[in-house]
Amino acid sequence: MSGVFDEDPTDAPAQGKGLMGGGLTAMLQEATVVVKAPVGTTLESIPEPRLPAGDGELSAQEKETLEACKAGMNNLHNAFWIAGKSLETMASGNLHRNEGYGNFAEFVWANWEISESQVYRLMDEWRIGEELNHLGHRPRESQIRQLTDIKRSAGDRAAVAVYDAVARSGKRVTAKLLEQVARQLPPLTEELSPAQIGSMVRSVLTPPPAPSGADAQPGQGGQSGSDSAGVHTITSLGQGEGSPIGESDDTHGDSDVSSAVSADMERLQETLALVREAAKGLSRPAVRRALEESPAAAVALLDAIATDLNKIGRTVAVRRPN
Repeated sequence: MSGVFDEDPTDAPAQGKGLMGGGLTAMLQEATVVVKAPVGTTLESIPEPRLPAGDGELSAQEKETLEACKAGMNNLHNAFWIAGKSLETMASGNLHRNEGYGNFAEFVWANWEISESQVYRLMDEWRIGEELNHLGHRPRESQIRQLTDIKRSAGDRAAVAVYDAVARSGKRVTAKLLEQVARQLPPLTEELSPAQIGSMVRSVLTPPPAPSGADAQPGQGGQSGSDSAGVHTITSLGQGEGSPIGESDDTHGDSDVSSAVSADMERLQETLALVREAAKGLSRPAVRRALEESPAAAVALLDAIATDLNKIGRTVAVRRPN
């Protein structure tokens, strides 16, 4: 596909001179192509607000207006990686050297009031934003910010794969969701393929079902302060109605002590049920097959499992009463 400046003038067919030779027509056509800005990139390319033409289908003009406004809104999201690339290009080439500022940070602040920390963050994120844009996503800077630790440890491709997997899960992509996924993922490496990372993300987004029926332990289900799976959240266990940190009101007396004990016992019961359920779904042959299929991904998952099991072991390693 050729662009405006792709043709070599020496290869163009000879044109006549003057009005009769078509010179004016060619000149106007060329000028129109060169000066026309892409729709949505300038304020002038966005049509003026006006009342709807009717209640039915959009007219051809309304459809064009809608597409122009969509393009304008997309530019709002694209701005952060366009700015990041612009900043890195200027900084790398020392293009500000004749602008009269002591350093690049001063130059950027004086012109755009962007802090030095923001400058480096934007330069760190633009490649991820650009690649996601090529995949058809419209990420926000606040979302990409949650993937910077993954980028530093496993590279841009890993960060892109995590975002893409979350977006393809059908869930609404938010900065908070990406933060939760990034925190729960095992350590990623550059050797992992996007498919392997996608599988890990899906495992985080779709955890194994809570035990039910004969496998459920006493105290599960129907308990106040628990979620729909019967497992308490950290903030719900033993938390009083009037205290953000779960402190009890002295007017309740000893009943609060007994309720706290009951909540602790329930947590132990639920933990035992979850550990037993996990043990049922895991076997040595399954581990060996996983290592043969995806060695790097399986090792990362096994290390994460071992870390959590060691944490549980240290937690329960308390002195027992005689």
